[in-house]
Amino acid sequence: MKILFALTICIFFAIGLVPDAFSHGLGGEVLPPVTINGKDATLSIGISPSVYDENNSETNISLKLYDTDSSAIIEHVTFDFELKKEGKLLFKDIFHDELGNLNIKVLTDNSDKTTIEGSKEPLSGGWIKKDFEPIVIRGPVFTSGGLYDYTVKILTINSDSNVLSEEIILEGAISLAENNFFDVKSNSNEDYTLQLISYFDKINNFSFDSNTIKFSMPFDWNQNIEQLSVVHEEIRVPNTFGDFLSTTYTSIVNDIALPADAVTIDDYSFEDRTIHLVLNQKLIKEIRDSAILDSDNTMNFELKPNQQVTFPLEFATPDLRYKVFLSWEPEIIHTSEEVKFFVSFEELFSDRSQKLIEYDLTIIQKGSEIYSKHLVGNANSINPNIHKIIFDDAKSGTANFVLSNINGHSLSKGNFIIVIQPSNQIQSDIPSWIKNNAGWWSDGTIDDTSFIQGIQFLIKEKILQVPITTQNSESNSSDIPSWIKNNAGWWSDGTIDDTSFIQGIQYLIKEGIVQIEN
Repeated sequence: MKILFALTICIFFAIGLVPDAFSHGLGGEVLPPVTINGKDATLSIGISPSVYDENNSETNISLKLYDTDSSAIIEHVTFDFELKKEGKLLFKDIFHDELGNLNIKVLTDNSDKTTIEGSKEPLSGGWIKKDFEPIVIRGPVFTSGGLYDYTVKILTINSDSNVLSEEIILEGAISLAENNFFDVKSNSNEDYTLQLISYFDKINNFSFDSNTIKFSMPFDWNQNIEQLSVVHEEIRVPNTFGDFLSTTYTSIVNDIALPADAVTIDDYSFEDRTIHLVLNQKLIKEIRDSAILDSDNTMNFELKPNQQVTFPLEFATPDLRYKVFLSWEPEIIHTSEEVKFFVSFEELFSDRSQKLIEYDLTIIQKGSEIYSKHLVGNANSINPNIHKIIFDDAKSGTANFVLSNINGHSLSKGNFIIVIQPSNQIQSDIPSWIKNNAGWWSDGTIDDTSFIQGIQFLIKEKILQVPITTQNSESNSSDIPSWIKNNAGWWSDGTIDDTSFIQGIQYLIKEGIVQIEN
């Protein structure tokens, strides 16, 4: 009897209930039951830690066989255990455990061969632990992240002499997650480091351009998808990287746009945001035929912030007492403008009747509190708690919006990352000579190219200050609408105010006619 599995080492919980479940590096998988001597038995296999770290040479593998119905461990189990990577044999030998709970300590080194340390069981000749020390395998075993193919044969159960007449073989692949670090530059030419953890296979061809992450990963689209459970990629972004922090993200695989729920945001850490990109079996099946048209042996990923703001944001507290929701108005937060934050609390395990609770609201920026209040509000209410805040001009940048001590519980807490943009107020002290240039352009004294080049120079040198404006990626026009030139003339002679003129410049930036270099 042969059973095939693809095993991704990562325990998945509902992310809404356990906010940091994806962040932990310990995982495993329970295989479907197999019939042995007329009874259903289940094999579990695990690895710890499940994230590859070149500075940690020790990895632990566990195999346990137990009765599917009673969960009782099956004793006197002998395993024929083989492990390969990319077709290369790493080790193959017979192992035995009297209690059916096999633990192997793997010490990876750069030697040219693999050795095993332990004692031998007399009947099967399988390796067993020596005294109270586990079996040790030394050698070049877990030298990188990626897929490790395994084959496990069950040779004996219940008694060391009870050799099975029917061959029980289980095959699959263990995914050892790989940590990757990439240095990137933001739109404003600032340096940041992105961390990418792949829970499936090795990451290749990473790039970051135009605020978009791209990378690829080996993946056989022609394989039996029934053997897969999930493909999980994790991107960690510093909480100071404001350009890449958004309420939603656009994700693409092999030129196919993924549904919104393929991306989940975790702001549980004060240092970074974790973005989970998850393709479950159902989604992989749905996109396979189209994905193969791009490549039949790779997954090509793209991830970028979505300009569309989506609310509410949410997290579950670590003690699983509350689910917390956050939204705000206006959607873009600016200094010197009032922002209304809407906070809702929902008890996870109660009668969910409306009640009053106390909580602390703290906003932290660069390690310092810029806002802090102890508050009383509603829980389990259709009406959110509203907090009005105005950030002064010095507080632009990213910040942590922290809710803690909810109803007096120290573990009832959580964190959202918000981005505070500089003031949206348009400057009114534009140098008079810029008005002269606008007038000359409107009457034809200088041409369009000279005027546009002049505006680009003035913005770059911060002589002319324009509120943050996002360029429309689909626009690539060089034609300046006539109303812009009319506005310039009217502005130069005082018919319209500075705001109207700046709005025209914002339009040129948005349409890509004025290109702003960072």
